[in-house]
Amino acid sequence: MVALWSVVFLIRSAVAGDTGSPPTPAAAPPGAFDSMPLPSGSADVGTRMIERSDRVRFMNEASSHYSYQSVQLLPDFYFFPPNPPSLGAALRLFYLAPKGVPAPPELANYVNEPFYPVLGVRLAAEDLPPRLQAGLAAYRAAKVELQNGLRSKIARLAGADTATRRQELASLAHAQTPRIVELEATAAQLRTDLQRNGVYGALAGRGDWNEGRKWRLAPKSDEKAVKDTLQMEFEVMRAAIYYEEGLSSAQRRLVREIAMELQAEIRHSGEPASGGSEASSFFFSPETARISVPADLPAGLAAQIGAFVGEKKQLKIELRDALRTFDGAGMGERTRVLRQLAASQAPRIAALEERAEDIRRGLAGVPNMPGPPAPPPLPDELAVRISSYRSHKLDLLKPLHAMLAQPTPAERPLERTVPVKEQVAIFNREHAAQFAQLMAEKDGIREALGRYLRSEDRKSIGDLLEEFENSRQEQEIWERYRDYQVAVLLPGLSPEQRRLLFDAAVEELALPLPTGEAAP
Repeated sequence: MVALWSVVFLIRSAVAGDTGSPPTPAAAPPGAFDSMPLPSGSADVGTRMIERSDRVRFMNEASSHYSYQSVQLLPDFYFFPPNPPSLGAALRLFYLAPKGVPAPPELANYVNEPFYPVLGVRLAAEDLPPRLQAGLAAYRAAKVELQNGLRSKIARLAGADTATRRQELASLAHAQTPRIVELEATAAQLRTDLQRNGVYGALAGRGDWNEGRKWRLAPKSDEKAVKDTLQMEFEVMRAAIYYEEGLSSAQRRLVREIAMELQAEIRHSGEPASGGSEASSFFFSPETARISVPADLPAGLAAQIGAFVGEKKQLKIELRDALRTFDGAGMGERTRVLRQLAASQAPRIAALEERAEDIRRGLAGVPNMPGPPAPPPLPDELAVRISSYRSHKLDLLKPLHAMLAQPTPAERPLERTVPVKEQVAIFNREHAAQFAQLMAEKDGIREALGRYLRSEDRKSIGDLLEEFENSRQEQEIWERYRDYQVAVLLPGLSPEQRRLLFDAAVEELALPLPTGEAAP
C-alpha cells in the first residue's frame, strides 16, 4: 500500500509541478489562479484553459476522492492543424459538424504554432499544469501585442508615399524583429515543454506521435509509389514538423509544405489535374503561404519566380530524402544528420527570403494581381440596404445551423435528440417575427431595385441581386484574407514580421479544426 501511494504521489507531482510531502485531500484555495496572466483579447479562451486544468482536477484520484485509477499509457488521439489555403481561395460561411473526436476548441488560438499537436494531446487529456498555462498565456499576450502593433502601423501608412512607407516599416522592423525572434524561441521551447517528461512521461508516454509506431519508411522512394506508401510518408513528414529533433524552425515550415504536397498528391491520385487557384498556386514566403500570379507577367519577373520555386523545391527534396532515409535510424543518429543539414541549408534559406523580397517589389507593379472584385454599380443607399439585409439573413441562419449541427442519435446513442423536422418547426415558430422582418426588407429592396432599373434600363432585378451577392461574398472572403495578403505581398517587412502576421492571418480564417486521429 505504501509503494502504491508513493507511485501515485510521484505522478501527481510530475503533472502539477509540485514537490514536497503527500497532500491532504483538499481543494485548491479560492482565487489560486486569479493572478495568472491571460491572453490579450482572449479572456474566454484563457478562462476555459484554467477550468480545464484546475489544480484539483490534476490531483490523482487517490488524493482527492480516495480512489485509484490506472494511468493511460499512450494518447488515444493526436490532433494536427488545418492546412493554410491559397491566398483568396473560397471559404465556407458554415461547416458541417465534424465526424470523430473533436479537437479541443482552445487549439483555435494556436492553429499555426509549432506546438499545436503536443498542446492538443495535453488539452484532450486535461493535463495542462498551471506553470504551462501561465507560459502559454504570457506567450499569447506578447504575440497579440506585437501583431496589433504591426497591423496599426501598416494601417496608418496606407496613404503614405512609397519612400515614407519604406522608411517607417524599416524602423518598425528594427524595433520588432528582436522581440519576434525571442518569441519564436519561446514557441520552440514550448514545443519541448509540452511533451511530458519525468515519472509521468515514463508511465503515460511523452505524447510523441512516434512512440507507438512499429513501422518505418523504406530508405529510398519509389517514383511509382502506391497510395498506401504515400500515406505512410505523408504521416511521417507531418509528424516530423512537430516531433523530430535537429530541424531548424525554417526547415519545420518547409517540411510542412512537403506534407501538404504529399496530402494533395494522395487526394488527387488517379484524378485529372483540375484548374483553379489551388491548382495553379505555388508556395511563396512565408512558408506554407501560397499565391497565384497572372499568366502574362513580365519575362524577368516570371524568371525570378521560377528560380525561387526551383530553389525551394531543391531544399525540400534534400529534407524529404533525409527524413525518409534515416526514418529507421536511432534518434541520436537522426538528430545528428538533421542538424548538419540545418546548418548547410541555413544560408540558402536566408537567400531565398531575399529573392522573395525582390519578387514582391516586382509584383507590386503588376496591375491585375488577384484581389477583391469591384462591386456592381449601385446607388450607395441601395448598396447599404442590401448589405444590411444580407447581414440580418446570416445572423438568422447561424442559430439554425448550430441547432442542426447537434449530434444525431447514431453519433450519440445515449443522448435524447429532437428529430430534425421538429427542430426546424420549433425554429420557425420562435423566429417568425424575424422572418417577417427579413421578407419585408427583401421586398423593399426589390421595389427600390425595380425603380432603379426602370430609370437606367439595366439588367433584371434577379440578375443584379445575384451579381451583388456574389461580389459581396467575394469581398467578405478577401476581407478575411487581409492579413494574409499583407504578410505575403507587402514589401518592406522583415521575414519575422511576415511570419508573425501570417500566424494571425491563418487564425482569422477560422478554419475548422481537424478531428483527432488514432495513434499509429
